[in-house]
Order: sequence, then structure tokens, then C-alpha cells
Amino acid sequence: MISHDGTGALWSLAERVASSQGLELVEVEQGGGKGPQVLRFFIDKPGGVNVADCARLSRELGDRLEAEDTIDTSYVIEVSSPGIERPLRKASDFERFAGHSISVRLRRGSGEAGKLRFSGILRCIEDKIVTVDLGGGEERSFPLGGIAKARLKVNWDSVLRGEAPGGESGNPDHGGTNR
Repeated sequence: MISHDGTGALWSLAERVASSQGLELVEVEQGGGKGPQVLRFFIDKPGGVNVADCARLSRELGDRLEAEDTIDTSYVIEVSSPGIERPLRKASDFERFAGHSISVRLRRGSGEAGKLRFSGILRCIEDKIVTVDLGGGEERSFPLGGIAKARLKVNWDSVLRGEAPGGESGNPDHGGTNR
């Protein structure tokens, strides 16, 4: 799994709560400046999430954060769908979205000389090695732990022409929607 970027305890709590509601925790972000800290949780489920899913998770997370005294400053909770260009973090994400267009940014020092950004069709993940078809007969493989960020990539020109946004497979049901 790609690291949680310093949100370990928060991620763990949110993942337990989301799972208990039949939801998948996709991403956690912490931010804020002079005001309250902003805690953003991105969730998904087969067929996509709706406002009721977001509200239910927000209430439960708020209650659990208060009860467990997890955050020692004032905060605001935001819960939403990861959107159509959702991040890919876990091996199961890469398995689920094989055949879709993705973009990948590697960690510095990941063993790749020079270029750290790649886009193409996700072929597979085997033994924690992600393989991407870059086009023109070129494939590249990256260790899952060497990936800093990966996300589904939508060809917006195709979408505007009325074609399916789901990548090479043409499957628009990628599991997440903007609502």
C-alpha cells in the first residue's frame, strides 16, 4: 500500500468507520491554515456514493473523533467521492482498474533514471509490481512502493464527444462518480 502521508491514526480510524458502513476509504487529506484544520475523507462504493453516504460517515467520524480525542485542535470534516479521476493506492485498486487509463508519479530514488511521470493503460499488478502500457509497444513496470501518486486518467476530449470515460475498456462504471 502506498503510504498515508502522515495520516496514519486518522486513516486507521476512518477506514474502520467507513468499512462498518460498507464504504471504501480512498484518501485522507489534512490541511488548514490559520483557522480550523480541514479533514477531508474521500469514499467510494460499487455504483458510487451519494450525499446520504457522505453525511452518515461525517456524523460517525465526528462522533468517534470527539470520543477518542484524536485531534487536539479545532477541525472541520469534509466527506466526498474521490471523483472520476480517483487516486489508486492499494494493490486492490490497481487490480480493479486494470484496462483503464492512469497517470503515475514515482517517488524520487525509486530506481527509475530521469523521468518520474508516466501515463498509459494499466495492464496489471502482480507481486506488487504495477505494469503500464505506455503506447507504441512500450510497457513499464513499477514497484507499488515506488509509486508516489497514481490516479485514473480521463480523456476529456473523448468524454466531450460522448464516448465512455472508463479508459480502454470503455467501461464507465469505474466505481466512483462525482455527485
